[in-house]
Amino acid sequence: MRLPVAMMLGSALGVLLAGCGMFVPQKDPLHENDIDPQGRSRQGKIESNIIANIRCEVTKGLYRAVATGNTPWLVDWGTAISLNLTWEDQSSINPNISNTLPFGINELRSFSLAAGLNGSAHATRNEAITFTLENKILLREAILQSRTRSGLNCRSLETGTTVESDLRIDEFIYDKATIAGGHEARTRTIQYPQFSTFQETLTFVVTFGGDVTPSWKFIRLSVDPSGPLVSATRSSTSQVIITLGPLVKPQGPAGPAALALESAIQHQAAIIGTSTATAIASQVPPARRTQSFSPFGF
Repeated sequence: MRLPVAMMLGSALGVLLAGCGMFVPQKDPLHENDIDPQGRSRQGKIESNIIANIRCEVTKGLYRAVATGNTPWLVDWGTAISLNLTWEDQSSINPNISNTLPFGINELRSFSLAAGLNGSAHATRNEAITFTLENKILLREAILQSRTRSGLNCRSLETGTTVESDLRIDEFIYDKATIAGGHEARTRTIQYPQFSTFQETLTFVVTFGGDVTPSWKFIRLSVDPSGPLVSATRSSTSQVIITLGPLVKPQGPAGPAALALESAIQHQAAIIGTSTATAIASQVPPARRTQSFSPFGF
């Protein structure tokens, strides 16, 4: 018996899919992580560009917010940034056979027996980077950039979709300057900060997958009569956490800049919370955006 070509190709694809989740997930399965003549890796340059875009948007937001006159204290604050990238591969294989045995007079009766096996593989790769910037330094950069022809324009760094697109972080910061201009959250003059923390979390989850279901039917034997023989799923999660708060110390030879205790705790809580949520529901495709800010004493 000769199997159709399409069925043979489907079986070969099934073997390839079955290996998904057996090895460390590639960051980009379509491209090698090549090194350029300057010694920079392809994926490293992509992540560096993402960080540059985040920094640009934060700088632009701070410049616009301070220019309103509602947030003079933002100059002495800092901005903690966390970038968390997760790649997840899953695969499963589920072969099954159904055998029909006729018996009785003229074989009018039959007995069916079905049997099957199943197995799965799951591999996750997670990388995270966290750093804190001094707003005072960023505002100096903003003043210099505003004098150039391009000004405070981050479009050249927005090279793709999801976390590589316009993250609108500058809007988040400017919106808080609008809130600070009111009287709802303060009891003193505008020179005193009425907030202890500004925070925004961006989460993007992209999932795609496929399956192969070849089947054969003989007189008494059916192979894979129902359900996929092999299936595979790949999920990519990108998270950005931005936290603005008072600085407890500037950057120095002894270490990086650090936020005050309350802001630092809220930033760490966001990292733990989003990481846990991703581990539980990494297959949810929509992008999510959350914001929070905490008045003193609340």
